[in-house]
Amino acid sequence: MNRKLVLASAASFAAFASVATPASACPCTEKGGACACRPAYVAVEDTSGQRAWKMPFRLGLAGFTMYKKSLDETLEIMRAVDLHYLCVKDFHLKYTATDDEIAAFKAKCAKFGVTPYALGPLYTKSNEEVRGYFEFARRFGAKVIVGVPFEVAPGRPDKWTERIGSRKQLEYIDTLVKEFDIRYAIHNHGPNAPQMFPDVEYGYALVKDLDPRIGFCMDIGWEFGCGRDPAETIRKYGDRIYDLHVKNFALNLPGAQKIGKNSFTTVPLPRGAIDYGSVFKALAEVGYDGIASFEYERDFDNNLEGLAESVGYARGVCDTVRVSPKMMPVPAGANTLTAAEKAEGWTLLFDGRNLPADTFVGVRNGFKSFPEKGWFVKDGCLTMRPVNGIANGKWFPLPPEDQKLGGGGDIATVKKYRDFAFSFDFRLTEAANSGVKYFLDETQNRGTCEEYQILENGHPDASKGVDGNRKAASLYDIIPAHADGLLKGIGQWNTGRIVAKGGKVEHWLNGVKVLEYTRGSPAFKAAVRASKYATWGQTADGKPQDWGEIPEGRLLLQDHSDSTVSFCNLKVKELQ
Repeated sequence: MNRKLVLASAASFAAFASVATPASACPCTEKGGACACRPAYVAVEDTSGQRAWKMPFRLGLAGFTMYKKSLDETLEIMRAVDLHYLCVKDFHLKYTATDDEIAAFKAKCAKFGVTPYALGPLYTKSNEEVRGYFEFARRFGAKVIVGVPFEVAPGRPDKWTERIGSRKQLEYIDTLVKEFDIRYAIHNHGPNAPQMFPDVEYGYALVKDLDPRIGFCMDIGWEFGCGRDPAETIRKYGDRIYDLHVKNFALNLPGAQKIGKNSFTTVPLPRGAIDYGSVFKALAEVGYDGIASFEYERDFDNNLEGLAESVGYARGVCDTVRVSPKMMPVPAGANTLTAAEKAEGWTLLFDGRNLPADTFVGVRNGFKSFPEKGWFVKDGCLTMRPVNGIANGKWFPLPPEDQKLGGGGDIATVKKYRDFAFSFDFRLTEAANSGVKYFLDETQNRGTCEEYQILENGHPDASKGVDGNRKAASLYDIIPAHADGLLKGIGQWNTGRIVAKGGKVEHWLNGVKVLEYTRGSPAFKAAVRASKYATWGQTADGKPQDWGEIPEGRLLLQDHSDSTVSFCNLKVKELQ
């Protein structure tokens, strides 16, 4: 048995072992943290030396699974099966909770290593109801609402089979997702609710012309219950799927009530009719990076064993699925400036159509002109061509015909900046390494400067340095960002930002500030002394100086020679 299959078996066993083993037996969870002994998805090598990619999504729990359990009982079960994301229902936290109650709820979840990530499902009959939920979600900090907007025909009873998905309410929700910048994910309900979003296709017909922040919480079980292939639904509508409910059904068991031609009985994941190998493969192919939450709708008084079996099986399947990550297209509206950005003074450095020869120059040719090879523009991306490759942590030269196309080297801005904000989107490939350097003065510090690290964790540099200070978004080799949880995977677009003003510098990743420092401060000087740059401070005439304190310099996109990284949305603003 190769190592990959051993891990799959171990992952399946881990969840069962957790049922019988107290959480305190694992040192990782003694203080309420997430267990590192049983990672859900890890990059490993099997005996062939191939890399098995971690899945881009994470496992969680749909709150309805625990509607007969208290919050404390729910969190204990989540810890036992090593789940760390919870979609919150109102029997665990009222949607009228005060800010203090919200804070207490989150603090209790944190003690168990659990992140509440979404609310719902929420069933609404009026615009007033749905606005109230959006207002609560903003106070709570949820970025996804799982909802079911419905209406009932006049004179008809309000029961499941009579409810109708409400286009009128969705048009109002279209204004709310813009106002609150919160995604709204419609939950599909299967053949027993034939007009209330039975499947994703039904819902898509109602939302396809609305804001793309309106999408779906796809219930995989009920998608299958409608006669659909969930994997094909994922491939077709993946860009509008924002949450998932994971369950499996056994068909037509004796005594089960039929819905149409079939009956559906909830069973642990490995015992049902849905092929979760194809489902998880489809999720990886479309780059789904949200949460896949288990909704185990049976044995509500004692559901730990069935949930553990489902979680263990899912981890085992995920460890054996192998796909090539999909390279996502540039974000909508990429390489343009909005009216607001123009008014704020932002400048676009790359238009998505042409090499940015008017804003960037090559380092290797002495900053005279843009490189004649190595960089190219395709589909709105500015991409570098490597001359070397990496396999199993080792470098090797690419064939001569490929080397002729690559090797353009770093490119730097024509203009130098002092106080600025620089925003950039980047897309990683396997073992990719690049960086955005700033305050570059080629005549000083041996041509080096501060660097916002861009790195995929399969690159050998990820394990070097100190405390992760060579990982993504870190100040390279100096200050760690600890941003693994924010970094989107291979093929996905990440947004980085560097803000520098008056000596203070911030690194941002995907909307979150991940580090800040003050140039020239005692802490910064100490960090530099502990880095590879300790003795690299040098003036233009060769005299010693403090490294990393040049007041003005160029921005630089790094060509590491062994990687392919794409950029778009290169925008800079000079700060006053």
